[in-house]
Amino acid sequence: MDQQITVRVRPGEAVRFPGLCVACGRPAAERITLYKRRGQLTRRLEAPLCADCARQLARRSGQEERLLRLQWPAVVVTVIMVTALVFAALPITPWWFRLAVGLAVAPAAGALVHRALSRRAEAAELPERRAVREAARIVDFTWRDMTLAFANQRVLAEVAALNADVLATEAPADETDPAKIITAEDNSV
Repeated sequence: MDQQITVRVRPGEAVRFPGLCVACGRPAAERITLYKRRGQLTRRLEAPLCADCARQLARRSGQEERLLRLQWPAVVVTVIMVTALVFAALPITPWWFRLAVGLAVAPAAGALVHRALSRRAEAAELPERRAVREAARIVDFTWRDMTLAFANQRVLAEVAALNADVLATEAPADETDPAKIITAEDNSV
């Protein structure tokens, strides 16, 4: 079960990590990049990783490797075939207009193929690799807060201790909370 902490850091500020691997808790020598994307904003964070976990993270299953190698050739073939089909199927007289419509529609089909193969490759990854990748992750972020989840309780405690000055605490109940508002009747005539 993942344990979460919320740290008050803004873009450009750093979250301090101990010299322990976020996946297994052993001394770390390498780094893993954690990132979360929301719309056009992306939050990146470097976390420590030991050499064994880094090796597990670099390994791929045969199925995943095949899908990743097949991805770009499949996109190119899809774009060419959709362009040719649109060019042949449209009854518009000028050939250059049919080609332009085909070239406008084909990248969307290629993007769909790319996305489908990426998702299948992600589903085919090794369980050890997935465990290392999900040992630490950014759950959510705002302009001033970042919520991190850790699978290792010891690493969570160390990160919380190192970042005690920027840990977010629960705010007191808001006075505009509908449960706390007492309405006064207007007696004016």
